[in-house]
Amino acid sequence: MRTEQAHILQDRSPPGTEEKDWSVYVPVAAREPKRGILRAVWLAIRRRLIETRRRYLVKIWRMNIDPTAHFSLRVEFDRTHPSGVHIGPESYVAFGAVILTHDMTRGLYADTRIGKRCFIGAHSILMPGVTVGDGSIVGAGSVVTRDVPAGTIVAGNPARVVRTGIKTYRFGCLWDWETMSRNNIRDP
Repeated sequence: MRTEQAHILQDRSPPGTEEKDWSVYVPVAAREPKRGILRAVWLAIRRRLIETRRRYLVKIWRMNIDPTAHFSLRVEFDRTHPSGVHIGPESYVAFGAVILTHDMTRGLYADTRIGKRCFIGAHSILMPGVTVGDGSIVGAGSVVTRDVPAGTIVAGNPARVVRTGIKTYRFGCLWDWETMSRNNIRDP
């Protein structure tokens, strides 16, 4: 009996080194759905709060925010030149991000545009007059001082191009992130 157990233990590889079978891969969201009535209630309340804030910004402040765009409740939109804020469809602006449309030191009032299917990372700053191209990603904490071409990832202070030729889908999620993580691709 002990020899069988020892043989079984020898056949096991150390934890964390097992080879994953990616042919039957199931996304984390499907494997571990977040359950609970309280979470469902909170998400419904949050959705209504964000929609109410979007309506307020569009109707009262005259900002151009697409109905399919999402943003955190802690995003700061410039209210000095509010009609200069333009957010495209299916884009997401994360918490703490600041979107500026004016610069008092230069007397500049310019439109700041975010294209469709973009992601603006947490605590990023978009300076006045900047255009973020369609399908682009701005890394967390970035300071964007120049236009971002379509289909690129930028990060840093000042923001520099990290990767080009990316494809995103809803809310700026990378199209092939599962393939890249499966193959341990860090940067092509």
